[in-house]
Amino acid sequence: MAVPLQTSWQLQTAEGEPSAVVRVRNLQSTIQGPQDAWGRPGRPQPILVSAEVSLAQPFGSSSSADVVASDTVHYGLLSKAILATLGRLETEAAAGEAASLHGVVSNIWADLTGLDTSGAASNASKKGAFLNLSFVRRLSVSVVLTKASLLGSGVSLSASAVFQESSMQARGLALSLQGLRVPTLIGVNDNERTAKQIVVANIGIEQYGNDKDEHAPLEAVVVDTMTKSSYETLEALATDIASHMTTYLRSSPEDSASTHNWHLQIGLEKPTAVPFADAACVELRTSTNDVIKSS
Repeated sequence: MAVPLQTSWQLQTAEGEPSAVVRVRNLQSTIQGPQDAWGRPGRPQPILVSAEVSLAQPFGSSSSADVVASDTVHYGLLSKAILATLGRLETEAAAGEAASLHGVVSNIWADLTGLDTSGAASNASKKGAFLNLSFVRRLSVSVVLTKASLLGSGVSLSASAVFQESSMQARGLALSLQGLRVPTLIGVNDNERTAKQIVVANIGIEQYGNDKDEHAPLEAVVVDTMTKSSYETLEALATDIASHMTTYLRSSPEDSASTHNWHLQIGLEKPTAVPFADAACVELRTSTNDVIKSS
């Protein structure tokens, strides 16, 4: 039975304060499989992979003996393990077995843990996982496609889980559309009603269980909503974006409205609104169930 999906806040609560952490951030490579900015699968594109391992106990033997012992994770070998997974996926893509963005994350996760992202044993467990989960409190793996957005800085999918005695206790999956820059008619001042200005949107969907690539159509939903906007406030625009995203997600054939509740994070920034600040920002956090109830 799959471990239920939770939000990032719930995972932080389940983990508690970490004792020790090992990170590899933005490991660069290429991938052929996930859809590109136009929704085309199997096109080569750059990829960034980050992994964070929160350990169940502070560094003991590693610090006292000044060696890389079993109570820590060798970040060099961790990097090589991730790159080995990406290399295998490239070979499979060349043979016509291209993976989705979720598939890329799932394969990295399985090779590191011996489990799939739902907590069940995977085929990787037969050859041995890279991590010894008895030392792991939390694992997070994030994959960013920097060229998979037409108007943004990238698309990312992150998987996280909290472990206890090598067993997955809680997990999360989050899809993000990062830095969408969209000309938008927005603002309460007279000058803001005369022309569109750039609004930067950062969109997150937590408790995201779909294994199909949906970042391109989701971006189109957000951009279309912002382009048609004539709101005076970012608060009203954020609520409208949440409504349109909920409609799209509820209509997806892979996801059933009766079994899924997505947690939405919609951040909007107006870089030109306050002359002597980087931006004016508003963020809405809500769920698709709450959007339906309020509509």
